Formats: sequence, structure tokens, C-alpha cells
Amino acid sequence: TPEEIAAERAVAKALPGRSRLDLVWGSTLYHLDDLEFDVLKKMPTVFTPFRQKVENGSTVRPTLPALKVGDLGSFPAGVDVDAGRGRHIERVEDLPASLVASPMSSLAKDPRSAFTMAGGETVALERLKYYLFDSKIVSNYFNIRNGMLGGDYSTKLAPALAHGCISPRMIHSEISRYEREHSANKSTYWVIFELIWRDYFKFYALAQGAAIFLEGGPVGRRKVWEQDPGGEKFRRWKEGRTGWPLVDANMRELAATGFMSNRGRQNVASFLCLDLNLDWRLGADYFEHQLLDYDVASNWGNWVAAAGLTGGRVNKFNIVKQSKDYDKEGDYIRTWLPELANVPSDKIHDMKLSIKDRQAFGVDESYPSAPMKSVFKYASAEDKTAARRFGKTGGFKGSTSKGRKPRRPSLAEWEQ
Repeated sequence: TPEEIAAERAVAKALPGRSRLDLVWGSTLYHLDDLEFDVLKKMPTVFTPFRQKVENGSTVRPTLPALKVGDLGSFPAGVDVDAGRGRHIERVEDLPASLVASPMSSLAKDPRSAFTMAGGETVALERLKYYLFDSKIVSNYFNIRNGMLGGDYSTKLAPALAHGCISPRMIHSEISRYEREHSANKSTYWVIFELIWRDYFKFYALAQGAAIFLEGGPVGRRKVWEQDPGGEKFRRWKEGRTGWPLVDANMRELAATGFMSNRGRQNVASFLCLDLNLDWRLGADYFEHQLLDYDVASNWGNWVAAAGLTGGRVNKFNIVKQSKDYDKEGDYIRTWLPELANVPSDKIHDMKLSIKDRQAFGVDESYPSAPMKSVFKYASAEDKTAARRFGKTGGFKGSTSKGRKPRRPSLAEWEQ
């Protein structure tokens, strides 16, 4: 993205004397130089053609051997190699005061969360080993990937990928080894499939540049957003007080842990952009500040797609149906919304409760008595019928720009 390129140029400019900044492309599964098409000129604007091109025309490069002591040579004369020796930094509180603009504190682990963020390559490799060879959970990944509770419905490697603690090529290499030594199935492929989704947004961002940050997105569509005096609607979404339990539970988890499942991210994004019709950039910016696995391209690419501004079909999520499909008994909702701890499963998803029911189930008065109103309207009866047919996501036609034919994008897996 332009911001990242500007940062690279600033670093190069700040280097002293004859120093040189060497940039190595290494954040994607497929190397930029190995693509059979010019990304800036012929990058597909939807995922499937991109996936087909890279799977059929490119290969994943092998991982490089790990460095051994001495491989990098010695430090230049005059460098004090002992200056940082003996200083072990595990928390932001351990950082030297000269490196932080204001006091910072570590995020305390919420006991309700099965997600633990720990940095470094060693931790990432241990997690990869556990998910593949120790537990073999990867062989069932496709069937559990839409979960929201627990530590193993996803690989939880997204933070490590986002911070460069592990490479997508290393994950690919280890899955390939697992498939040779144990078995290959749809589940093992699906982890690779999601790494390709991650690549798609990396290259899409490279091709689209700053357009993925603009109000009208890459298609440049003008849209009238709902007025939100004082930011109250956005605040209720952000704080998990919309009155839509699935949305609220996910937003509470994000605020408490810096993490949210892929299923949750798709639902809360759809709700903000389409049900509330608020400017999608508000959500993208909030996620940028909250997510421990924040990645520029994946975050902004998914959000602009959720807003229907990449061209073609849009995915409108039926929040209540999603809640019933992926949290049937309401366990996830109750975990993050203690106000609803005693609401039975058949009533917890849409919260159409009378005053008497709220009193009987002990619903705290702080929880909204009525859900925020959805202002979404289908463009035509045909779109409404299509939404019923698509069921889970409620796909519908979006207006197109510059004569582009309608197409149906899908939100990428936001986290691994």
C-alpha cells in the first residue's frame, strides 16, 4: 500500500553514509516474481480467477534453511554488541521509555478467551506443530472452521503471520509434509486455500493502491450513508450494545481480547455497512486499532468488500440465521454477554422478549430492550428472492461501475 511504500522510502533515506536498504519479498505464499501475469495491469478483481491462475501457473517456492550461528558474519567495528545483552523483553512495560511515546500496558488475558497471543518464531512453530502433527486437528479443519468458541477451530496463526513470526511458505511446507506422512484431504487443502485468500488481498492491494482506503472503494461508487449525530450508532456497534446478540458478543470479545473469529468478522462487518448503513471505513479503522492479527491488505480489503464496493455482487448476512446456524445453543453469546446468561436457546438469537420474559430470565436492564433497526433495503424483489435462495449470506446484486459485469465476491477468511 502507499503508506507501506512511503515507510520503506523513509527508512532508506534515513540510512547513514553508504548504507543500503535491501528489500526482500517474503510476505506472500506465491512470490510476486513467480506470477504468470502482471499484477499492476491484469490482477483479477475477484478471488476465483486469481486462485485458478496461481494454482495452475505458479509454484510455491521452498523454504530457506534456517540460519546458523555465524552465517551473518560479525558486527561492524564500533558496534557495542553487549548493549542489549541481559535485557529480556516480553511485555510492553519492559520497553525502554525512550522507545514509547506514552505509557503502555499489556492487555490482560480474559479468562473467557481460549486465544493467547504470544510473539516470536518459536511460539508460532510450536503452534503449527501442535495443530498438525501433535493433534492432527488440521485433518478436520474444514468441518470446524466456522466455530467461535475454543482454541482449535482455527489455526490461530494469523497474528504470527501478520507480525512476520512465521511465513506462509513455512505453513505450506509443513502441511505438505503432513500430507505426505499422514493424509491429504479437503481440510488440509483448505488451510492452503485460505493462505491463497491472504495472497489475493496482498496483490489486490498492490494493484488497487490507495483506492482500497477511499469511501467509494475501487469502484468509486457514491453512496449516501446514514447520519449518525454524535456517533451514537457507531458507538453502540463498537461497544456491543446493538441488541443483536451475535453482533454484540463478537464486539465484546474483540474489545476484551483483540481477537474475533472469521465468522464473527463477516457478520459484524455486514451489520455495520449494510444493516446500519454506516461508512465502512469506521469499522475498518476500528479493527485496525483493535486486532492483534491486523494486516493492512486483509483488513481493508475485506471491509471494502463487505461494503459492496469492489464491484458486482454483495453479501448481506442474515444475522439471526447466522446466529442459529453457528451458535445453535447460544453458548458463545452467553460467554460474552453475561446479561443473557439465563435466556433459553430458542429465544436468545433474536431477543424478541416481552418485559415479563426479560424479568423472568434476569436480563440486565443495561442490555438494549429492542435491537437497532436495520435500514437495509433490497434493490428489487429479484434480489430479495435471491437472498432467500442463498440462505446463509443472502447474496444480492450490487450496482456496477464502468460497465463491469455483476459478479459474486466472497469475503476472505480474515483469520487463520
